[in-house]
Amino acid sequence: MDDAILPCTIQRKALEMIVQDEPVPSVLAMILATIERNVEGLFCSVLALDEDGVHVRPLVAPSLPEAYSQALDGVAIGRGSGSCGTAMYIKQPVIVSDIAEDPLWLPFRELALSYGLRACWSVPICLTGKPVMGSLAMYYDRVMHPDERAWRTIMDAMNLVALCLERERQNRQLLRAQQHLEQTVEERTRELSVALSHLRNTQQELLNREKMAALGMLVAGVAHELNTPIGNAILSSSFLADCQLRLSTALRDGVLGRTQLSTSLHDAEAALILVQRNLEKAADLIGHFKQMAVDQSSERRRSFDLREVINDNVVTFQATVRGIDLRYEIDVAPGITLDSYPGALGQVLSNLLVNARIHGFTGRERGCLKVQASDAGDHVLIVFSDDGLGMAPEHLAHIFEPYYTTRPDAGGSGLGMSIVYNLMVHILAGRIEVSSQLDQGTRFELLIPKVAPAPSR
Repeated sequence: MDDAILPCTIQRKALEMIVQDEPVPSVLAMILATIERNVEGLFCSVLALDEDGVHVRPLVAPSLPEAYSQALDGVAIGRGSGSCGTAMYIKQPVIVSDIAEDPLWLPFRELALSYGLRACWSVPICLTGKPVMGSLAMYYDRVMHPDERAWRTIMDAMNLVALCLERERQNRQLLRAQQHLEQTVEERTRELSVALSHLRNTQQELLNREKMAALGMLVAGVAHELNTPIGNAILSSSFLADCQLRLSTALRDGVLGRTQLSTSLHDAEAALILVQRNLEKAADLIGHFKQMAVDQSSERRRSFDLREVINDNVVTFQATVRGIDLRYEIDVAPGITLDSYPGALGQVLSNLLVNARIHGFTGRERGCLKVQASDAGDHVLIVFSDDGLGMAPEHLAHIFEPYYTTRPDAGGSGLGMSIVYNLMVHILAGRIEVSSQLDQGTRFELLIPKVAPAPSR
């Protein structure tokens, strides 16, 4: 050990510990213990000044009685607050050679003397240009005046302690910032979770409304389409009833002749044929609509014939079309069976048909819709195309975005094509691609696995 109480090796070790982010109390304890070992009757301590700039808290005191250190916890600094409290208050070193006689120690004199403490030298801990962070004290068990060696030691130690307290201050600020960030993230996460839940509920409600609105439109269209065959059947049955009444009257009056009987039977046969044909037409239309409606109102998985599902949806859609002469070309390879979700596929086809009618043929008197389907190994390829108005590139880029519509005047919600995309990806586990050119129509390609996995939602 050289003449210095705090040798260079200890200073280097302390700096290494600070750089390696060792706990601040450990670094301080090492520094103070080194000083105490080399001076008989010396007790060192470090008090930290709270961020309020008024109250102190014990930080490290390797050899002082713990009860003494705890008695200083929360004490306010000021003139007459012992060596440490006064040094922090006036921001200058305070030397008290005899605690029993110095007025600065009056409030704490009995406490210090009861633990055998007679002298206390204290320096405020601070880095240049920064506020006071605490105090470094050197207590003695006897009356002591500082000499040059002791004073150099306390100043060297103060610089190291200042670096330690600055590190502790930075660590506290970092911890508070981290806690604040975690709290903020937690609060924002809760807010986003609530908002997301609300958004999902709202979106689901809108999706249900969109689906019900589509079914409602189809119901209205089918009801209108049923008027003709049912009306014809009613008219034919009324004519048949009239024939039966004339025959019954002639037979009762005894005037029924061969010619009248033959004519009545011929008319009745023709009426029955008309009734049968029109009722079959109505029954066929109702059958298509019933199967499509059942599928679209549920997410039931089943095995189904692709041609039948496509035909059901196209036939039902035809019943809703007014004001335009649309030609339909259906080319579906026979025998393609899917184990999937016909309701989701029907909703996709229905939305594509409605979208083509609203956006593809506005202002036109006629048009053509094509639905083609072919076997593609483990998948089926469905191509839906029209010869309508087509889409500009700036609209095509947003076609699957929710709430995006180019025809708000038509009463659309902008969810139709978003529903198509979600059903294709999340329910049918397929993919959809679209291409279009102005005045040359639009083409959708749907690639769907024949055996669908469980839905991802």
